[in-house]
Amino acid sequence: MITELKKVVDEREIYDYMEKLSFPYHYEVDYDIWKKSYLHDVDGEGRALFSDLTTLGAYADSKLVGFVQYGKTAFGFDDEGEVSDSVSCPVIRNFYYDETQKEIGIELLQAARKALAGISGPVYAFFHYFGMSCYARHGKLYETFGYIHDLLTQRGFAVEHENVFYSSVIDSVELSSIDIHWHNATPGKQQYCDFIMGKEIVGGCEIHFLEQANLAYLRWIFINENLCGKGIGSECMSALKKELFHKGIRRLDTDTALTNTVAQHYYEKNHFTREGITRSYHTEG
Repeated sequence: MITELKKVVDEREIYDYMEKLSFPYHYEVDYDIWKKSYLHDVDGEGRALFSDLTTLGAYADSKLVGFVQYGKTAFGFDDEGEVSDSVSCPVIRNFYYDETQKEIGIELLQAARKALAGISGPVYAFFHYFGMSCYARHGKLYETFGYIHDLLTQRGFAVEHENVFYSSVIDSVELSSIDIHWHNATPGKQQYCDFIMGKEIVGGCEIHFLEQANLAYLRWIFINENLCGKGIGSECMSALKKELFHKGIRRLDTDTALTNTVAQHYYEKNHFTREGITRSYHTEG
């Protein structure tokens, strides 16, 4: 099979290609919402994620058989983990091809690496923060794409983060003694809330409300350390699910580090289903 690499002009080809992929955070989304996320995405605060993005498609007999999307981020994170406009990262954001066509994967990856070679610092692939907003910005690679993982690790990438993905169906109202105070939503459709017991703030969380109906993503949650082990964390989750149910949310997803067994136990105790492992990567050098 003779393949040709060229810049993708019609993003609808990529949309149709991705519609055939399967991973738990690949939510059903209209083309217009997807295209905005694919080309002109912002983070939770409304900041543009990328200063430039390029998509190369691999074509065989004029049919798209794989693609890679890569570019330079509009900002990055300093040594303290704070957002900085003076930091930028080269990122391979999306990279997919058929398992039986490794040669295509090699060609796409080599082309992306060559294009990013002029940017200093490590190259990231499936960077968790710079994923697509229509998929809750969960940018990591799902475990079923083991052949892509193998190619990346064979070609100089190392695993940076491994996470467990969780999902919970919200089909009823749960009782809780915890009250919730919502703060203003951000331009990127994220909203922070306080968990209140009596008059005391006992914790908080941040939710990403997706464009798709009935879906939300729990970006993080915490309970005051001195209250852990007293069942208050489960009370807070019940209160959160109750609030989300009344907002029309029927599915809540989240993820946590593979090494964070405490958080995994918490989610599983509170009726989240373990969906699999996701990974992000970077070059070591």
